[in-house]
Amino acid sequence: MALEVAEELSAAAWLSVAEVGWMRVVTFGPASFSAYARLRYLPDPVRPGMRESEVRLPARWTTEIDMARAALEALAGYSSSTRDCHVCVWEGGAAFRSAALTRGAMVDLGHRRYVLFTGTLDDLAGWGDLFDSAVCSAPAFVWPADHAWCFASDVDPHWAGIGADRGVVDRLVADRNLDVVRADPDEPQPTYY
Repeated sequence: MALEVAEELSAAAWLSVAEVGWMRVVTFGPASFSAYARLRYLPDPVRPGMRESEVRLPARWTTEIDMARAALEALAGYSSSTRDCHVCVWEGGAAFRSAALTRGAMVDLGHRRYVLFTGTLDDLAGWGDLFDSAVCSAPAFVWPADHAWCFASDVDPHWAGIGADRGVVDRLVADRNLDVVRADPDEPQPTYY
């Protein structure tokens, strides 16, 4: 099976809640969780003013999409509805194989618009099939229908935000296969320049 474009956008309404600013939503998801974390695609900067281009990574560094898949696989066990998930892709960050995808109804969060897909977490195995490029970024948002957690990966930060129950965040942080750290969405996060 593959992810399918959602014609009806009500499943994404919880992302549009006005209680927090758009940047907070696109980096951490809704403000309804008891805990938050960051999945680091790159190590955090070690000095002020550091640029991403200065980061020295091992030759066999895991890709962003593979890191996201590993985190989502870990999150799958903390929802009763991973057979019914929603995925948003930012219209400006993807070269879709079908240009028609950006001509339909889109989730609008003010400064970003997204194509909404439905499917299962297993459908993310074929994620790259949606795009023209062999290299693809992580989805902008992924969440199960029961809203047990939210994975948010904006184009600008070097990390993805995860909102969930405190116990789930604790287990993600303790998972040696993931580079996850606790985060407070109301505080400034480490940034490359």
